[in-house]
Amino acid sequence: MLRATLEVAAAEGFAGVTHRAVTEQAGLPLATVSYFFSSIGDLGREALRVFVGEDIANLNELAIQLTKEHRTTDEVATAFALAAAPRWPDTAALLEAYLTAARKPEFRDTLGEALTAARKVATAAATAAGMSKPEEIGPALVALAHGFALHNLAVPEIVDIDGQRRAMRTMLIGHLVECGRIDDALQIVEPQ
Repeated sequence: MLRATLEVAAAEGFAGVTHRAVTEQAGLPLATVSYFFSSIGDLGREALRVFVGEDIANLNELAIQLTKEHRTTDEVATAFALAAAPRWPDTAALLEAYLTAARKPEFRDTLGEALTAARKVATAAATAAGMSKPEEIGPALVALAHGFALHNLAVPEIVDIDGQRRAMRTMLIGHLVECGRIDDALQIVEPQ
């Protein structure tokens, strides 16, 4: 039922998440949602919590792996770009949830938790790459990844993973320069 909720939200937005739409998508009797959840909003928030929890667990695993392997900044940017690539219906549902949270305050806590966790993972990845002030670049990496995800969902062929990787590298290089680490930034600049 939770997966069906995400699928409906991805296809129709959270306004389209109704008892009927979810149960039809899940192949369940109409009364099932009411049996487990007191409201359709509760169902939507729980579906997001479960999805966000799974996504954050995967990203945390990536951050731990990157830290253990002592990857270069370029390798971290590539790994983060691949991990941030949009997946249907999960990414579309998450982006729909951001818009829903802008309109419905009851969704904000769930989305706030998602953003906080994503920023922690990005900060851990920046730490693994040896970034100065990783807590400053982490939120920017998340915003960039979400922007690319939105573009990829809207027009799938417009952005490729390599373009996203280059954008993340560019942001990391700029951050190194801003922190006065010019030599480190020059080490990851691709030769022309």
